[in-house]
Amino acid sequence: MTTPHLSVPAPKLHLLVVAGGRGLRAAGGGEVPKQFRPTGRGMLLRVAIDTFVVGDGEAPARPVSVTITAPAAWHRQVTGELCDLQQPLVLADAGDTRTASTWNGLRALEAAFAPAPGDLVAIHDAARPFASAALLNRLVAAAAARGGAVPGVPVPDTIVHREQGRAHYLARESLVAVQTPQVFRWDLLREAHAWAAASGASYTDDGGLFAARGHEPAVVDGEIANWKITTESDWRRAADLLSE
Repeated sequence: MTTPHLSVPAPKLHLLVVAGGRGLRAAGGGEVPKQFRPTGRGMLLRVAIDTFVVGDGEAPARPVSVTITAPAAWHRQVTGELCDLQQPLVLADAGDTRTASTWNGLRALEAAFAPAPGDLVAIHDAARPFASAALLNRLVAAAAARGGAVPGVPVPDTIVHREQGRAHYLARESLVAVQTPQVFRWDLLREAHAWAAASGASYTDDGGLFAARGHEPAVVDGEIANWKITTESDWRRAADLLSE
């Protein structure tokens, strides 16, 4: 007798966008953080989300929910900007650090959507509006296999580590600059952030925290076009691109 083949359902993907930074280096002296400034395609935060939630036919890994961490003073504006979002949306307050903001978002995600242990979470910076759906697809596939995945691009400059007045040259061919989105399995990511919250640990990205807990993320090819808006000149360049 032939045993019927039982297909295993693909894990659900949840999107968490970190928008808690002050972002004033790109504000041109104003008071509006970069992630909430308007562009030709809506608020910058909206642009960073749309590629993943709207899709372009290349995104089978489309998120089933969206969680955003943002300063409480901006929750009303964010909700208004995203009122037509097709995915269910939840907001969380920003924390004092990147790690704390992500933990706030993960707890809000858990309360609202109760992800299964094997579900995936994509964590993205609101200040990276040019990531592609194809990049998210690669990360989802790698994270499903390894538990976590981050995108990296080659480092164009020679990197020197300075310590006690001495310069240590690092092998450039072995270095990559890490970007977002980064994708992780829910149970592993939650455990890592619960540990960080309990111990007061802070990391510049979630891949670093993930690795610190003994889970080595896969590093997949990132995208040079997926650059982060940091300065006012970055903002002007992005605004020009988004007005086309």
